[in-house]
Amino acid sequence: MKFPNKLISKDAMTDKVASGIAKSILKFQSGFAKCMQSVTKNWKDKQQWVFLYLVSLCFGGLSIVTVINSFKTPNINSNIIPKAIAVPKNVHQKTNGFAITKNELRQVLEYKEKHPNLQQEQPGLFDSLNLIEEVYYSQKK
Repeated sequence: MKFPNKLISKDAMTDKVASGIAKSILKFQSGFAKCMQSVTKNWKDKQQWVFLYLVSLCFGGLSIVTVINSFKTPNINSNIIPKAIAVPKNVHQKTNGFAITKNELRQVLEYKEKHPNLQQEQPGLFDSLNLIEEVYYSQKK
């Protein structure tokens, strides 16, 4: 199977699509006009004017409703609205007065004694244990 060497440019393609759409719209309009002509060809002038007013009133009313609805604020779904972030309570507001108890500090110190090379093996854990000690001593002040 041979393919043509010429590639269709994007401009030519969009022009072709636009002309196809325009032709289809014009075809629909002319078909609708012929249909309406056959329906209304035996109507009197007064009937045609009444029909024109009714159509204008109907579509004008729909246009006004559409414009008014565009200015109304929609009901926002409560699932979309973000909830307030809960702020943690202060550590000194706990019931026992201390966030870290003596028992917890004792456990930290025992763990550090069992693992003397903790700083080299797990530096993140060592830093966390030191932070617990600092918090305990700072809340005693």
